[in-house]
Amino acid sequence: MPRHPARALILLVAAALAGACSSGEQLASAEAQVPHFRQLMAARRFEEIYETGSEDLKKAGPEEGFVKFLGGVDGKLGAAKDSERTGWNVNFNVAATYVTLGFKTHFERGDGEEIFVYRVADKEARLVGYHVTSNAFVTN
Repeated sequence: MPRHPARALILLVAAALAGACSSGEQLASAEAQVPHFRQLMAARRFEEIYETGSEDLKKAGPEEGFVKFLGGVDGKLGAAKDSERTGWNVNFNVAATYVTLGFKTHFERGDGEEIFVYRVADKEARLVGYHVTSNAFVTN
């Protein structure tokens, strides 16, 4: 049993509050990148998305495969017309902070669900991963 349980509780609450403030900043940094991603997608600047992504993204696979994937998404679904955020998660760990954002999105040629994962460091969010699921991949 701690010698000063009240002090330990105060420290725990203070740490939780500090994390909550920080998670809001991390979330805002990542959310601010989604419209930029969409602009680059609409302009078919897939290479730029890869080049400005995090080292995690680059370690996951070569540029050629990622660019081909984004080209396929664009070819099957077209541009994102509107979207609604369906969820989010901020994961703090020793190595980095990761923010995951989920969206239900209406594209030009179908609906889909998107997941963006960003690594946030020094208030700068960089793409780690982009995932999209849609029946339009099969039907278009």
